[in-house]
Amino acid sequence: MGTSAIIAALLSVLLLLLLIKLLPILRGGRELRMVILEELCNGCGNCVIACPANAIKSEVSGGKGASEGVVMRVGEGVVIEIDMSMCERVKNPHAEEPCRACIDACPMDAIDFTY
Repeated sequence: MGTSAIIAALLSVLLLLLLIKLLPILRGGRELRMVILEELCNGCGNCVIACPANAIKSEVSGGKGASEGVVMRVGEGVVIEIDMSMCERVKNPHAEEPCRACIDACPMDAIDFTY
């Protein structure tokens, strides 16, 4: 591999990294949303308990499952969204390290976020 090929490869990688950093800006006003893959979700509620916004609610941390003022809850055997405006990841979509509490707590990999 010649010098010009190495330089071209490095420039391609740098351009790709730049695009990854600019992607949130290029998306404009598109809203970040949670995707719960119902076919994978087993309704364990680990994500509900792990969510920092939910954790401050005594009904959630006590296992009673609040139905309002929370990001998500378990309903009919799967996790359902309630109020995404309280979600740390939605509040700070451009954070260098976005919140992953619910994603990391899910043993089934049933949670993702998308625009």
